[in-house]
Amino acid sequence: RTYSGLYGTGGSSGDLLPFELTRNRNTDWIDTATPILLLTYLLVIFAFEAAILSLVSWERSWTVSNVTHGFITMMYLHWIKGSPNYYEQGEMNGMTTWEQIISDPHAPRRNQKTALFVVPTLLCYAACQFCDYDKVLCGINVVVWAICVVAKLERMNGVRI
Repeated sequence: RTYSGLYGTGGSSGDLLPFELTRNRNTDWIDTATPILLLTYLLVIFAFEAAILSLVSWERSWTVSNVTHGFITMMYLHWIKGSPNYYEQGEMNGMTTWEQIISDPHAPRRNQKTALFVVPTLLCYAACQFCDYDKVLCGINVVVWAICVVAKLERMNGVRI
């Protein structure tokens, strides 16, 4: 199959990317994944949570943080396609950032992928816990969590809504 219908064809195994990702600015940041990157990620989430606390109650603030995190990660990882590198001549135009992250056969990135699965799960759990399992707020949190996690499943690669 093709990426965007314009450039190249997939390999015999049906991979989205038959050639090596040598320099991709969408995925370079994850290759330098150190504990500092994870700590920065969590610090941004907690800083946003602290800012939200000035606007809404404690019970609803974690739900707002969860929904905002879900929206931002859904847009960045699973909606926007392509790469900011204009020298590659459109080879990544048909792939989302998540597909680019997981498609490099030379960099399995297990720890990074695990972190990107665990953070929405912990946010959903925290949001449900702090809202005392209110049915409406828990429903919102679980729907946001399900959308974020299902979009990362291997079966969803190449699926477009």
